[in-house]
Amino acid sequence: MGGHLRDNLDADEILTLAERESGAYGLAEPALVARLARLVDWINERGPYSPDQVWAMRDQFRAVLTNRLRVSLDRQRYPAIAEETIERPIFIIGFARSGTTMLHSLLAEDPAVLSPQSWHMHSPSPPPGLGPIASERIAHSRRRVEAWMDFCPSHKLTHPYVDKGAYGLIEDEELFSLDLHGAYPFHFYRVPTLEPGLVVPTENQVEVFRFHKQMLQHLQWNTGKTRWACKGPSAQMHLDALFEVYPDALCVWAHRPLGEIYASNVAIRAITYDAIRGYPGDWSSQARSHVEGMKAAFDRLIASDMIDDPRILHLSFREVARDPLAAVRKVYERYGEPVTPEFAARVQAWLADPENAADRFGRYPYSYEAFGLDRAWVEDLFGDYTQRFELA
Repeated sequence: MGGHLRDNLDADEILTLAERESGAYGLAEPALVARLARLVDWINERGPYSPDQVWAMRDQFRAVLTNRLRVSLDRQRYPAIAEETIERPIFIIGFARSGTTMLHSLLAEDPAVLSPQSWHMHSPSPPPGLGPIASERIAHSRRRVEAWMDFCPSHKLTHPYVDKGAYGLIEDEELFSLDLHGAYPFHFYRVPTLEPGLVVPTENQVEVFRFHKQMLQHLQWNTGKTRWACKGPSAQMHLDALFEVYPDALCVWAHRPLGEIYASNVAIRAITYDAIRGYPGDWSSQARSHVEGMKAAFDRLIASDMIDDPRILHLSFREVARDPLAAVRKVYERYGEPVTPEFAARVQAWLADPENAADRFGRYPYSYEAFGLDRAWVEDLFGDYTQRFELA
């Protein structure tokens, strides 16, 4: 039977395709091969799939793994990449819908700062510092982003900066997926059984951040810039691992009452994964168990000394929304760098640009009732969180 008619994914076949496309024969580390096999087994166990579905899934895995192997090949060709020092990176962390995306966008306006962008995920090789970027690399990334927006058009309402195309800022969780520490939906949406749990890395988190550091070295090498603004929402639950890899990092933790944002969190997951699956999921029961898991994770964190680590700057969403530039200045004051007049002007211009208005595609009507949830229950569940960070 021809490979295009298979009814299951084959990890060895995907690896061979990626090696042939990248030319990086034998560069897939055993741990990477094991993660590939584990993800493929997880997907196959949830079949059956049609041959067309298998072909589409295999194509997405091949594309991600090819890019990953090209990064390894670049690291072999240019040994100086591994010598790059990543100093004092800034990480925007916090629950989704707490202002993290806007904060990341504003910090990325600093002309001295680097931030991971969509084209870094879709076309990371050759490294940006090697020379001028071929226009087709940017065009390729733009087409990939547009394909996702066509697949899930409502995402523009719920994540209004996805339309920035190749230059859109990305979360660290996307970079984690390049090393197959998860399956971020933008890059694996042809897997019809995909679940939100695969987005969050589940392995040794120090390993995950070590790969993240390798990617920052790859993207920083020979660019003349050495400062980073990254965004990793899940990092708030893995601060010990983050600080082990980046001991001099500054984490900016954005806070917002959970009652204000949890309905939108559920809606975003429902919109994304219902589009991927092609049918409506049972988000009411899933949403309840998910928020209880969030609470348990937060309880573990709040009971530790890590939450008061001086390397963490806590900011409330209201503080950011009331005066975004003042919030940026507060971050840079803790960081020990001035907000230059050029940076301040760029922040003001970004805020004034109608192309950055959060409602330029309309507003999604988030509702607790639509998912059979009680806002008061969520607010009560996270009452100690609200009190701890004075969010009332």
